Amino acid sequence: MHSILLNRFLTTCLIWVVASFLVHELCSLDIWWQLAIGEDILQQLRIPEINIYSAGALGQPYHDSHWLFQVLLAISHRLAGLNGPILGMVAIWGLTLFLVYKESRTVIGTTSTVLITFLVAGASAERFLPRPEIISFLMIALFYSRLRQQKYNTPVEMLLLISLQIIWVNSHGLFVIGPFMVGCYWLMHAIKFMRKEDNSLRPLSTLLALLVASLLVSPYGTGALEYSYLLFQEVGQAAPDHMKGVNELSPTFGAAAMGASAFWFFMVLMVLAPLSAALNYRRLNLANLLIVSALCLAALTGRRNIVLFALVAAPFITENLAPYLSRLAINTKAQKGWQAFIAGGMLLWSGYPLSGAYYLHMEIPARARLGVTPDFFPHGLVGFIKEHDIKGQVYNSNRLGGFYLYHFFPDRIPFIDGRWEIYGEPFFKAKKQALQNYSNWKQWAAQYRVTNVLLHHTSPESQLLVPALYKDPQWSLVYYDFAAAFFVRNDSLGSAQPIVFSPSSRILSADVRPDGRLMLSIFYRNLGLKPLLLENLNQSLGFGLHKEKILLEMAKTNMDLGRFPDADNSYQQLLKLIPHQTDALSDLAFIRYQQHNYAQALDYSTRAMAAEPDNLDIRFNHTLILVAAGQQEEAASLLGDILAIQPDYWKAKQLLQEIRK
Repeated sequence: MHSILLNRFLTTCLIWVVASFLVHELCSLDIWWQLAIGEDILQQLRIPEINIYSAGALGQPYHDSHWLFQVLLAISHRLAGLNGPILGMVAIWGLTLFLVYKESRTVIGTTSTVLITFLVAGASAERFLPRPEIISFLMIALFYSRLRQQKYNTPVEMLLLISLQIIWVNSHGLFVIGPFMVGCYWLMHAIKFMRKEDNSLRPLSTLLALLVASLLVSPYGTGALEYSYLLFQEVGQAAPDHMKGVNELSPTFGAAAMGASAFWFFMVLMVLAPLSAALNYRRLNLANLLIVSALCLAALTGRRNIVLFALVAAPFITENLAPYLSRLAINTKAQKGWQAFIAGGMLLWSGYPLSGAYYLHMEIPARARLGVTPDFFPHGLVGFIKEHDIKGQVYNSNRLGGFYLYHFFPDRIPFIDGRWEIYGEPFFKAKKQALQNYSNWKQWAAQYRVTNVLLHHTSPESQLLVPALYKDPQWSLVYYDFAAAFFVRNDSLGSAQPIVFSPSSRILSADVRPDGRLMLSIFYRNLGLKPLLLENLNQSLGFGLHKEKILLEMAKTNMDLGRFPDADNSYQQLLKLIPHQTDALSDLAFIRYQQHNYAQALDYSTRAMAAEPDNLDIRFNHTLILVAAGQQEEAASLLGDILAIQPDYWKAKQLLQEIRK
């Protein structure tokens, strides 16, 4: 194949793999309140300064640093419905990655450019979301490109950068990165000026001064800078407690981040950046080195900031490796083989999201298609509330605040949503105190005149509130689906009828994906509805996802219900997957013990001890079987071993005394 055609094929493969990750169902929690507030700004033609969108911080000052992005989002929604934000995100990310590709392609060949852009896309995949941060990502790529190409000297070039900065200031709080990047170039040219070398200090000084002034071009003036500083405080060890639990702010080198593919793409760039700098240390561009180093440090503060480094690392790596790559002599056959390998690798990788495996592994309730996820949001609740004329203030899981606002504003507002900065630390401390027990929560919720409760099955407070509200005679469960449960105080029911579970109740029946069944299991588990939980777990088993965990829970639940044959069956299936699963071996030993089948009981118990030799409880249970099997001497010997390790193990003492009588 001709080299030009091969290059085009490689580029096409890159576009394909990027699109396979970019195009996915709308599932972001924040998108809903972004759309609702953006639409409100369009209708009222005013930018909010006081929070009117949630009861938990009603009337509090509200700095809407994303207002321009929200307006653009609302316009895309008017044009294409809920597909509008997805298509807008694809366009912005496509332009961002094109700039990365273009910057690299100016110094190296197509093959290497495709590979480095693929690494950037892989490292950025977790942030392929229609959120305001994508404006920061685009602006970083644009500023870096203009600075590297020295397109900042003329008034027109300056005006473009200033205009971009004003858009950035009103779209996302990381806008201070723009002046920082220009400041790095200003420093480099200041050094050149002092050395009496050719420099662009004068235009850069003018540009930097104008950029700093443009930071005030927002409805909030200096408040924009204060908010930007607040965003930087949300990550790292000094972050507030309520922010440390946010998954996207988790440590870059934490278990959650390292379990995702994006981390390993990031690590390749982390290795290549210093390596390329070391190879080209005599000709390093000081400004680019400062920019890459600073954004590398930012990337280390939390996993969502990985993208900041990736976007600038790629052009930095290619500019420093270019002199060495140009000298590589690779024959045509080897070159074609290398290109085929990269193309094949990208095509294979595109199967990860397209098959749904990526979303299942990352536990993201989405798939590679347009539209809204059918799984994570209670879509049927909207019509239910309107049909039954249910009124009053809702208390909701944070995960559903934006969804509630989008569907009911301005007639109703949620209790809390994803705009955590407006609530403040005292609010979250009060919320934490309230959720310590149901009595505390009732008193706290009464302050806000709460008459409805909307709880996502996966939210932390569901474990406390779902069973408590169901048992409370003043409240009724009136709606639940695969995503959430909705409770209403009895004096606010409207025409809704309470849902009361009985032995004849059946699980929800629908053609759903694994995500839905797994979430529904949490609801049944929280309510202690073990027969329904078992039925739903059995349905979930057919998906083949988390099979070991599901089998173990099914077996444990059947044990609790005294359904030993069913528990036995689940444990046998589990042992085929994990031959040394301790719980399965121990409980099977117990079942055989109950059946007086001591030979098999000893076999399972022996295997359990081998699987977990330091577990004294397993050893003690083994002695019980030995005694029942008439092997008192062996039991006494093992009890002596247990007491030698833990002298105060009273059950072992008692049994040993009985044996020696």
